[in-house]
Amino acid sequence: MNETIPDKEAYQTNRRRMCWAALGMMIACTIATIYDPERMSEADSILIAQYLAQSGLVGAYFALGGK
Repeated sequence: MNETIPDKEAYQTNRRRMCWAALGMMIACTIATIYDPERMSEADSILIAQYLAQSGLVGAYFALGGK
């Protein structure tokens, strides 16, 4: 880990919270889409971009979090 980070424990805690928040938003978005697909179809491209970005964040955290 980078030596310029003064509080490594807080850094790791904040990364973990950010990942879980992104995962929670992905789950909420999926549930909302299943619940009311007609309403969500209006924002289709925005939802896809949001889901792609958040899945990349969560995937990167879990892939690189163990190093």
